[in-house]
Amino acid sequence: MNFYVNIVNDTINYIEENIQESLSLEEISRKFCMSEFHFNRIFKIVAGKTLKQYILGRKLTLSLDRLKSSDESVINIAYDYGFEYPEVFSRAFKKQFGIPPSTYRKQKYNVNLVKEATIIERDIINYKGIPTLKGSFDYCNALDLKGIPVEVDENSKEFESLLKSTGETFLKKSKKVSGLNHDKFYTVVSCNGEDNGEYTVFYGKEAKFSSDESKFKSRIVPKGWYASFLYSGDMFDIREVFIDDLYRWIMIKEIELEINGVGMLNIYDKDYFNTGNVQILVPIKNPK
Repeated sequence: MNFYVNIVNDTINYIEENIQESLSLEEISRKFCMSEFHFNRIFKIVAGKTLKQYILGRKLTLSLDRLKSSDESVINIAYDYGFEYPEVFSRAFKKQFGIPPSTYRKQKYNVNLVKEATIIERDIINYKGIPTLKGSFDYCNALDLKGIPVEVDENSKEFESLLKSTGETFLKKSKKVSGLNHDKFYTVVSCNGEDNGEYTVFYGKEAKFSSDESKFKSRIVPKGWYASFLYSGDMFDIREVFIDDLYRWIMIKEIELEINGVGMLNIYDKDYFNTGNVQILVPIKNPK
């Protein structure tokens, strides 16, 4: 496991085991022998939140569970999660969830919880003193893919189920086609012109020879330079962190994206469902 990812994983475990203590950046950074500034920066890059935001969110989420499932007083719950003053707890609760604790207990509103973080495995390196993704520059020949496209909206409730069902359908159907390379499969993500969460995902395999296989559509991935990154995990978890990782990397490396119709090309080996490893390519202008 990557050094930085391992530290944040250990931190998440430590927080969960000691969530009722008065946890602080000073204490935890000292535990890992780092300065507060450097530790907090690593935590935010890997976990997507500052340490303080994450700890507070977890404490409030767990306190919410207690409010929902018990008759304990708000004061006792606040004390149990390290809040010295009940009014501080109530203000933090209202800021996090939009309602005070007493109102939530009476009406059980639906709120956005801060779940225990799932830390995605990827290579984080120190580049000129700044933690960032480890990436490489690859020149790729054009790919001739045969597969199934699907239009999705990430704001829709059916987003994940639609992607999963389409992927499963493609993998099942494509196994029976001899004209495809079954060593890898691909997903090509293309935006539909606006940054509104709507895009096309193309599930495909590379064609080994010309075929009039009518059950699949064609998709050409243009040749050119691509930035390449390695991740491991469930793709639905990876997508949550990759965009932030990518744009941080672009700014640090001063790289310019290429507009060629491909937003992101994901490459999976045939044993992906055992390893969870995925290579992500993003088109870029010729790196100098």
